[in-house]
Amino acid sequence: MPIVSVQDRVIVCDDTGSGDPVLWLQGTGESRQGWAGQISELSERFRCIAIDHRDVGESSYVTEPYTPADLAADAAAVMDALGAGAAHVVGYSLGGATAQELALIRPDLVRSLVLLSTWARSDGWIKAEFRNWQSIRRNHWDDEQGFLDALSPWLFSPATYGAAGLFEGLMAFMLAEEPRQRPDGWIRQCDADIAHDVAARLGAVAVPTLVIVGEDDICTPPRYSRELCGLLPSAELVTIADAGHAAIGEKLNEINAAIGGFLAKH
Repeated sequence: MPIVSVQDRVIVCDDTGSGDPVLWLQGTGESRQGWAGQISELSERFRCIAIDHRDVGESSYVTEPYTPADLAADAAAVMDALGAGAAHVVGYSLGGATAQELALIRPDLVRSLVLLSTWARSDGWIKAEFRNWQSIRRNHWDDEQGFLDALSPWLFSPATYGAAGLFEGLMAFMLAEEPRQRPDGWIRQCDADIAHDVAARLGAVAVPTLVIVGEDDICTPPRYSRELCGLLPSAELVTIADAGHAAIGEKLNEINAAIGGFLAKH
């Protein structure tokens, strides 16, 4: 478990497998453990480096506000410390925003991009959504079960609620994660979501990019993925049926096949 010092904080990561490096960047509130279903399969073919962003998992908590560009700088510091060189970068939600920034500020570290359930710029609607998420957290500050119960309709598709045991399994996985994210970390990560806007700069990202979205994603609806594809010079879109924002867990096999196939080509 490498621990990388970045200024006055530490960023913790896992470095497993062998082959071409893949950097895994998780979303709001999620530690590197959220990639377990992907890394358990893909580490057989790739070197998988998964980090905990600041304010989650085993990395440092902070007090100052930050943006996805700051998270990208943390990720770059980890990659430099590990000597990994250019990597495929897989980012989910806030991690997708971070991956976009990384491709812009450190293109030498990015060989290709996989952007899941993410967006290019925070418009008025998505800012209102993340403020709603902050309100949910504040109203369930010390009640993790209540917090996830209130948040779950933003995350999962109708099909997930209807599939025997799937919703329950995904909720149990999230509740079992240790260490749990502190509520103040959630608030700051949502502020980073609100701050994201690279739409005017994405034309400079020349690497091959796969954009993946669940057809029932109401958190980052497919219109945001279509916008991403229109802004990126070399992007393709995959839409996952019967999946919401949490497609990486809801449709594990389809997601892994899409990511694995794309990485094998690039």
